[in-house]
Amino acid sequence: MEFNATFLVSAISFIVFTFVMNKIFYNPLGRVISERQKFLDETRNDVLFSNNKAEAILKDRDDKLSKSVADAKKLVADKVNEANENSRTLTGKAKQKSMEEITSAKLSLHDEANQSKEELKNKVKDLAEVISSKVLGIDVKIDNTDNEIVNRILN
Repeated sequence: MEFNATFLVSAISFIVFTFVMNKIFYNPLGRVISERQKFLDETRNDVLFSNNKAEAILKDRDDKLSKSVADAKKLVADKVNEANENSRTLTGKAKQKSMEEITSAKLSLHDEANQSKEELKNKVKDLAEVISSKVLGIDVKIDNTDNEIVNRILN
């Protein structure tokens, strides 16, 4: 191979061309690529940070929600227990009141029955006196010792 001036000029032109291309094209392009890589890295870090923060917020929300649900269930259970207790108390009071009213009614009926028996005894005595007076033709009076007869008639 022959080396002449054309080869030397071509080699120098290639070196100048490479130097010029580095200054004009490759270095600015490298800067743009490195800036884009830096931007992508920063964005990726921001995304990771945002994802971590979002996960923490979601976990906190889920914790608060589950706590609220538990509190609501406890409140409902407490209110149900309270209502049941009130119901038992009111039922007990109503039973007590009805028992008192039944007892009072029984006593009242017993007193009325005794009064009715006394009135009936008096009417039977009066009727017996009237019948005896009409049958015998004389005025007959029944006293308290003869009440045993009246009691036998009534029973």
